[in-house]
Amino acid sequence: MAEKAQTVNTGKKVKIIIVEDNKISRKVLESELSVLDAEIFSIKEGDDPIEAAIKIQPSIISISSELNDISGYDLCRKLKGHAETKDIPIVLITQYDSDEDRKTAYIAGAEDICQTPFPKGKLANKIENLVDKKVEASLPQKVLIAEDSDTVRTIISNILKKEGHTVVEARDGAEAWDILAKTKDIDMIVSDINMPNIDGYQLVKLIRSAREWEFVPIIIASTLADKEDIVKLLNSGADDYVIKPFSTEEFLARIKAHQRVHQLYSELKVANKKLKSFNDSLEKMVSFRTLELHEANMEALMMLAVASEYRDVDTGNHVRRISDFTRELTLAMGYSETKAEEVSYCSILHDVGKIGIPDYILKKPGKLTDEEFKGMQEHTIHGESILSNTQFFKIAREISRWHHEKFDGSGYPDGLVEYAIPFHARVTSVADVFDALTTERVYKKAWDEERAYKHILERVGIDFDPLAIEAFEKIYKAGVISRIRKKYS
Repeated sequence: MAEKAQTVNTGKKVKIIIVEDNKISRKVLESELSVLDAEIFSIKEGDDPIEAAIKIQPSIISISSELNDISGYDLCRKLKGHAETKDIPIVLITQYDSDEDRKTAYIAGAEDICQTPFPKGKLANKIENLVDKKVEASLPQKVLIAEDSDTVRTIISNILKKEGHTVVEARDGAEAWDILAKTKDIDMIVSDINMPNIDGYQLVKLIRSAREWEFVPIIIASTLADKEDIVKLLNSGADDYVIKPFSTEEFLARIKAHQRVHQLYSELKVANKKLKSFNDSLEKMVSFRTLELHEANMEALMMLAVASEYRDVDTGNHVRRISDFTRELTLAMGYSETKAEEVSYCSILHDVGKIGIPDYILKKPGKLTDEEFKGMQEHTIHGESILSNTQFFKIAREISRWHHEKFDGSGYPDGLVEYAIPFHARVTSVADVFDALTTERVYKKAWDEERAYKHILERVGIDFDPLAIEAFEKIYKAGVISRIRKKYS
């Protein structure tokens, strides 16, 4: 009836049935699956696939969706509806692989589909994975039995041991709970309801309250057949219910069903663990790349700042002091470390526009004429133009253009008034003026800190934002300004 097409290793228990009426297609499938360590059986037209499956009990069945006597989908439904073949995984071989085709296949009971023509190894890989899962799902389990009747406990234990399972016995709920507290590898629990010390209801609640046992299958075996009792148990967290006396076949069928579910939960836990590991690695990679990008951007900023200093030899460490001044001012105004760092590294580009100022103006030892001063003012506009119009340089552009604006509107280049001046520019303005006053230039001597400090306070509300000056007073009196100046003296 069933033609044994090929035997790769007859010593193995893995058996595969191919249901395909077309001779050429059948040979292609046999060749594809010959790489597997399995016995392959081909079912030709006229043979009974269901009878063959019952006799051979294969590990998996491959069915063509286009058969002469019956649709592959209908055959799949019949196999899944038969008590002796319903647990055999099925792969449907189809010409199409749309969402609708998959839906039809899954409704029919197929575990997977494979579209023809398929690349070499694809079908073999699908079948191998399904066989592995079936083998894993049928592996012996460690089952805890909680039953106060010695006779019933022995009967259940013997049934499970004949199937190769390991059994751990408890005479009541309290003993079962104690075992669970000490044993971490229980795969399934079978429990009675009426037991001394801790009954079945209480045991189920205890088990479900423990996170490590939240997915372990619990099957209740009891003589109680009342619908309300069953509902109560299921609501408490039990997964299934069998009424004593039960047949061995029914009991094992329920065990196998929950064994498969437990295997799926185990696979899900492994997958989630792998996903978490991948996400953690990805986060580290993103953090590393973000840090690299930040460092590259900072390097670009510093290069631009140094370029602007290069021609203005008297400024020295001016931009470095401005960076620290603005950072401390921003923190003193109540802003976050992140905001302070942002203002700090953007402020070093406040004078980048001086690259566009002629040497005869920039290096002039004396006072500038009105025309020369007007030319010097253009460094604010040059700076804005030099800096890229991107989000990263947005704050640096604002500082470069508006750090010479004054609170009363008398500044340049746009005559902005009060809080129309961006926050970053208002902070940089205080730091810039103070540092310019306390630094020697070709056209002036340096002021001492106290004189410059008093001048800054006198210009509050005229040149400077009162809130920024309040912060400036705070850090000046705390000695922060002096420490920064000594650092870059």
